[in-house]
Amino acid sequence: MDYGKAAEELVDMQLTYSKPLCKIADIIASRGEDQVLLLLYSKQKPACAGDFAAILGLTSGRVANLLKQLERKGYIMRVPDSNDRRKVQISLTEAGKGYACEAYKKALEGYEWLLTALGEQDSQEFMRVLKLGVTLLNQHEELFGQ
Repeated sequence: MDYGKAAEELVDMQLTYSKPLCKIADIIASRGEDQVLLLLYSKQKPACAGDFAAILGLTSGRVANLLKQLERKGYIMRVPDSNDRRKVQISLTEAGKGYACEAYKKALEGYEWLLTALGEQDSQEFMRVLKLGVTLLNQHEELFGQ
């Protein structure tokens, strides 16, 4: 296989099919308000701001801004950590749980549609390759300026 040619094909696909690829990338690598809410929703327990920075690869300043916006919208609440008063635990409000639940369902529906459209064999191969790709990218973040 000519990996250089394949890389060119990927870049061409990225440029030619930017809109659908961005939709997939947004779901997979979303790093905004919805992602914070979905992380809290999936964990089903409070988290610290530093957890979001580490998981999402965001600066502490960006996380602070996201949390301010979410608190203003009434989706999260901050509670001082009972073990360490310097830390604040972030948890979902009822409104936040409702919003996150709907966002989660929407993501599931989109992925289910895509996997169904691909069919069983291609879906399994897609998932295998995607998992491998994510693992490799995590191991070599420096190649992509992360």
